[in-house]
Amino acid sequence: MSALDLAPIELEGFSVVPSLDTEALRVVFAGTADLDAVASLGALLPKLHQRAVHHGVPEVQFDFCSLAFMNSSCFKAFVTFIDNAKTAAAGYRIRFITTSKHYWQRRSLEALRRLALGIVLIESDQEG
Repeated sequence: MSALDLAPIELEGFSVVPSLDTEALRVVFAGTADLDAVASLGALLPKLHQRAVHHGVPEVQFDFCSLAFMNSSCFKAFVTFIDNAKTAAAGYRIRFITTSKHYWQRRSLEALRRLALGIVLIESDQEG
């Protein structure tokens, strides 16, 4: 457990490791977020929102560089997370860090970005 009091998710073929520093609440994803990951991710994201608000972080970063795939049910959990972040009390940005190796990331995350323009940002390794 970290200062966040959140245990990482460690499933066969999928992991999520949250950490906190002075700049951001960082969440590193790896593997495949498929049907087996839905419940764990759905339970973790509301807790991440609560911790981000409690610690007053300016940004929550989701590092997807090692995430090979995410199914639509997992994306639905992010829709709820983003809706919560849009509240005035939340006060943090959401940054998805992506890789050009996985073409699905840019297309899929663009839909999430449009849910909260100015709050959700996408950073890619293609950008200089």
